[in-house]
Amino acid sequence: MDGNQILALGLGLEAPWILKDQYLDAAVSPHRLDLQVEAERGSLYPCPECGKVCPAHDFVDRT
Repeated sequence: MDGNQILALGLGLEAPWILKDQYLDAAVSPHRLDLQVEAERGSLYPCPECGKVCPAHDFVDRT
């Protein structure tokens, strides 16, 4: 199991979400961990309120 798989398991990420990349910046205090989470375009996602499966609203990078 690689580092991305371990972090994804700890975060509870499930398909269609994948942890694409991770970077630990130990040069700053406190240390900063950047995670890049992605999903394939066209994937469907359950609505958190009703559970209906819907397409994604956007794919905007967020911090």
